[in-house]
Amino acid sequence: MDLQQTLLKKGYTKAAELLESLTVSDHFIKDMQAILTTCLTSREELAYDIYVLYTQLMSVETFEKQYTEILVRDLTIVLLEMLNPTNGSVDLFLSDNQEEEAIALYQQAVNGHADAQVALAHFYKSIDRDQWAFDWFKHAAELGNADAYYWLGNEYFVGQVVQHDLEQTFLNYKRAAELGHGDALNNYADMYLRGEYVEKDEEKALMIFKQAADKSVPEAMYTLGYMYENGVGTAIDPVVSRAWFIESARHGDDFAANRLGHEAIELGKSTDALAWYQMAADRGDSYGEYNLGHCYENGIGTPVNLKKAKYWYRLAALKGDRQAKERLTAIEKLS
Repeated sequence: MDLQQTLLKKGYTKAAELLESLTVSDHFIKDMQAILTTCLTSREELAYDIYVLYTQLMSVETFEKQYTEILVRDLTIVLLEMLNPTNGSVDLFLSDNQEEEAIALYQQAVNGHADAQVALAHFYKSIDRDQWAFDWFKHAAELGNADAYYWLGNEYFVGQVVQHDLEQTFLNYKRAAELGHGDALNNYADMYLRGEYVEKDEEKALMIFKQAADKSVPEAMYTLGYMYENGVGTAIDPVVSRAWFIESARHGDDFAANRLGHEAIELGKSTDALAWYQMAADRGDSYGEYNLGHCYENGIGTPVNLKKAKYWYRLAALKGDRQAKERLTAIEKLS
């Protein structure tokens, strides 16, 4: 049974008539909102994410014609939930400001604002409506938005909303990279490094990773450190390798910070090790917190301080670090 027949069966004759002619109506917004108003019996019956979509539709004032299809899609989603409630509870709460922002983004999105479309897509991802998000990423990409191309590449790689497709992954990363998107450059380079979809080309990967590093992408800096360390796509150069690892850590890569901490310990530079672990820990990295706890427990780069060791172990343990839990238990048994 199609939606129009369901409306008729439920007694919503006027809504069914409006729906039948909606896409050719000269009063699309007025008719769409009349359909919603007619069919809504109680807002409390709607799952919260559906209610948010309902408020977005009810707040539309203008739109560009190319977004008619997505408006009809969203109308259909809300109507189906109204007519056949799933009674699905959604663990979601938005403040008044967040709800107002979601409404404003929707209004801008249906009027062809690419940045708003990307922001709206991220909002939908945050409430686990990935399909809604994907459609808006596509629309923003059609407007040439680099961030949208990047996220489409991610979606095609993950294969959750759409089928896993390395060709589409590559093409979307490539387009975003051509538009100067740092994270896309990193992922584009990684496909050449690994030989995913394209023929493996380590020298080209190195060149593109450098472009990503110029955009301050810490993962690209770390990979450059690895490539110079191991002679991948370039000659081995320990000095350049270490410089890239340091840049990566300073730009937020906690794996690089912990690595540098380990290297410092091997070189007998315990004070430097403590500083690198502190950097990672201060950014909330559980492994950095564990390593910092280890330093305070064993007097590495600092006097032994079991109180501080327990503090850092506890933070790491709360994030699921097994070793931290074991050390915390051991210290407390000795107390």
